[in-house]
Amino acid sequence: MTASASRESPVVPPPLYSCFGFRLRSEIALDEIGRADDPRDARPIVDIRFGPVPERLEGGGDILAGLQAAGDDALLTVTETGRYLVRAGREIVIDPFPGASERNLRLFVLGSALGILCHQRGLLPLHANAIVVGGNAYAFAGRSGAGKSTLAAYFAHAGYRVLCDDVCVLSPDDPEGPVAWPGLPRLKLWGDASRAFGHEHGELDRVVDGMDKFHVRLPAQQDVRPVPFRRLYLLGRAEGAVAPDIRRLRGRAALEAIMAHTYRAMYLPVLGLASRHFLQCAALAARIHVYAATRAWGYELFDREAGRLARHLVEESCE
Repeated sequence: MTASASRESPVVPPPLYSCFGFRLRSEIALDEIGRADDPRDARPIVDIRFGPVPERLEGGGDILAGLQAAGDDALLTVTETGRYLVRAGREIVIDPFPGASERNLRLFVLGSALGILCHQRGLLPLHANAIVVGGNAYAFAGRSGAGKSTLAAYFAHAGYRVLCDDVCVLSPDDPEGPVAWPGLPRLKLWGDASRAFGHEHGELDRVVDGMDKFHVRLPAQQDVRPVPFRRLYLLGRAEGAVAPDIRRLRGRAALEAIMAHTYRAMYLPVLGLASRHFLQCAALAARIHVYAATRAWGYELFDREAGRLARHLVEESCE
């Protein structure tokens, strides 16, 4: 054996990726989000690695929606994909099931597992996307199919900065007011929506195996600083003869809207964080404006209805 052959190859550390108010040091490639290679970046690091994960946590409570918790650990089991051990807001350990694709493993890393980690860190993730207008963040929430990502694609096409898609992570207790963190620089669009914006499916990555939903990349976030959070719009359809409308929600209605659109809120009782979550949402409702925004439905009406919402948002941003 030669001297050169006997030398050990240098260990290359996993790359760092930029996400919300921290960096991800990940053994699984997260190429759809930006790298965090600046040595001056002092944001905390969250480790994502592969390793064995138990079927249950010793001393843990009941399992609800595939989640069990014990102390600062949370164990998420995803059928046909794998187990994710989320530890104290600092680490995610992935134990794949046989045959699970890397695409599906990554989907739950950047979705449910990361949502749990945000809750553990005291952040408030909303199931929403957000854009930046006039230096402030405005978010759009709604049920699945309400058009959140399609609306974000409209604003991106119009030249606005999309701060995050699908998950909008807030620091609700910032002394200067609630702030929203830059998230994943991509949109998740259904096939018809992505075609409407001129994207060829052969050039896009599927969100999950076998689904007609695709990742559309956005420019990487160059500014990783949080943005003051001002408004939350709840998207809905104007049904029947009811005219499209944008109306302010106040008091209990605003609080319930924020709670209902918290990302992975069903996990909070298991994590023992339901009381804290209520206080976070109540404090946020007192510091932002919440609107219910209904619109007429159909791609032939989309530009008109999106433009109406854009005008309202710009007017509100000038208050």
